[in-house]
Amino acid sequence: MYSQCLKTSSSRVLKNGFVKLIDCMPRQIPLESKSMGCDYAIVQAARVSYAQGTKDIETDSKLIKYLYKNKHTSPFEMVKFKFHVKAPIFVARQWFRHRMGNYNEISGRYTILPNEIYIPSKVSSQSKENKQLSSNDDLLTDENINKHMDDYIKGANNQFNQYKKLLKIGVSRETARIALPLNMFTEFYFCIDLHNLLNFIKLRNSWNAQYEIKEYAHAIEDIISPLCPITMDAYKEYKTVTLTNAEYQKLMKIEQK
Repeated sequence: MYSQCLKTSSSRVLKNGFVKLIDCMPRQIPLESKSMGCDYAIVQAARVSYAQGTKDIETDSKLIKYLYKNKHTSPFEMVKFKFHVKAPIFVARQWFRHRMGNYNEISGRYTILPNEIYIPSKVSSQSKENKQLSSNDDLLTDENINKHMDDYIKGANNQFNQYKKLLKIGVSRETARIALPLNMFTEFYFCIDLHNLLNFIKLRNSWNAQYEIKEYAHAIEDIISPLCPITMDAYKEYKTVTLTNAEYQKLMKIEQK
């Protein structure tokens, strides 16, 4: 007897965007391992060297946590997820940098794109400590900046209106799309194994990630947590921090005091 693992779930992100779980593997789990969810496949793969499978929930949980803590990653690749994502184009471009995933995106060559523009609810200044990051302030409280941002978003909408006009007078879709703004929403399918998905979540649901992609990573973490409860507990328990040698030495001195 088998029980279905798949629990279709979705989360709305950035008002007009979403993340939807479309499929996962393993889709079938023995009834005696039902409480483990997709974690069942990790234990099954890890013990294949000894021609063994699952044992009991306590023993299997210890094994998964041992594997994660000691970076034995290949068993976690036995669990796979496929998502349907709707996100602003600039978020998708960051997302696609994770090359261990598989992607298929809607094409403006075949489809007339809808007028869906992302409007940020918060605008931050550039961080003075990091060339990549924003600070934590909100510049929309500044009347002058608020006006410029409003003009900026109007420009994006105007650009879309020009796109529609070009299509109407006969310009091809593949040419009309070339100047569309990066804050338009796009859609894509995203397929990835659990090991690499955890790496995505670690990088994109962190304090230094851009707010918009962080919202998507947080939504994905919420979706998969009930499906891989033991692994997600291990992920939260054994998070690693990278230190420079100077930082490490400083911590050692503090500990010795």
